[in-house]
Amino acid sequence: MMFPKDRTLYASLNTSFTAFDALVEDCRGRRLTGYIEVAFPGWTGTLIFSEGEILNGVVEAGTGRITGPSAIRAIAERAPQKDGTITVSTAFPDVVLLVHRLMESRPLYKDLTSAFTSLDRLIAKLRTDAVTGYVEVQVTGDAGVGVIYLQDGEPIESVFAAPRVPMMSGQDALNAIVAAVNAAGGTFNVFIEANAPAALGLPRQAPQAESYRQDLLAFWAEVLQRVEQYVDGVSKPGRFALAFREVLVNRAATYPFLDPFAAEFSYTNGTIEFHGPLPDDFSKAIGDCLGDTIARLAFQLKRADLETRIRAALEGVSDRHAAVVDRFGLREEFQEFVA
Repeated sequence: MMFPKDRTLYASLNTSFTAFDALVEDCRGRRLTGYIEVAFPGWTGTLIFSEGEILNGVVEAGTGRITGPSAIRAIAERAPQKDGTITVSTAFPDVVLLVHRLMESRPLYKDLTSAFTSLDRLIAKLRTDAVTGYVEVQVTGDAGVGVIYLQDGEPIESVFAAPRVPMMSGQDALNAIVAAVNAAGGTFNVFIEANAPAALGLPRQAPQAESYRQDLLAFWAEVLQRVEQYVDGVSKPGRFALAFREVLVNRAATYPFLDPFAAEFSYTNGTIEFHGPLPDDFSKAIGDCLGDTIARLAFQLKRADLETRIRAALEGVSDRHAAVVDRFGLREEFQEFVA
């Protein structure tokens, strides 16, 4: 975890020649607001200070992390050993308090990629949901790592480190992170404070759609599966899925339940999964997205007859699902979504 810093008081002190207890007392006397970082190969421990008092501690070794009193004890025990370094830095008080809050955090999204969504869109989503947490960014090709800290959805501090470039913080770091990801791509992990609500936003109620949930999902799953089979057959496997995901992202502003970050809707291997109550505009959303996808593919594949071919591939689907098609008035929409 990268911590936002203001300025460095002591840089890379050798643990062999530093009295750690005396250093801690010195920081207390200075009423330090910031960090003492103790680093060994494969091991880093950080004490978080506010006005000279230790708020928290975190130890990271490999993929493991411990926080709280056990981390503070581990840092005190490890700091006097040889071949380590100690760095003392200041930080802004509001940032330190936010970092302290986020020591106990849980993942919200893992391993999102820039091929799936842009970093700008991710930040916009977190702003809309008023998320308090942080975004870890790994730029593709080991071209840099960064952390964006958010409070109530607003980025209040950022840190960015890249090869042969001094570590940056603040708005410069945020701009550098976005520029690096736009240039090379990247992977994002989002963490939120542990006591945040399990679900962000209010649940949508849709009793009519919910009463026929399985029938409705089965109908649209067969439609998507048939379109996918035809498109992949005339192009290459995965072509439909990629185009469909891109359209879902573009349509998420109109249909939030299709937003990949919401993790409510997914279509994989001919199967639809939807977590939570079905919205009343679920069918309209899928129809609109499918229409956009087919139009996009017709252009990309340079096949002017694609829509006609897909209509033929869907022959008989509406009759087989006549009950749900008639109940939700989908027949006309089903006939026109590729028009």
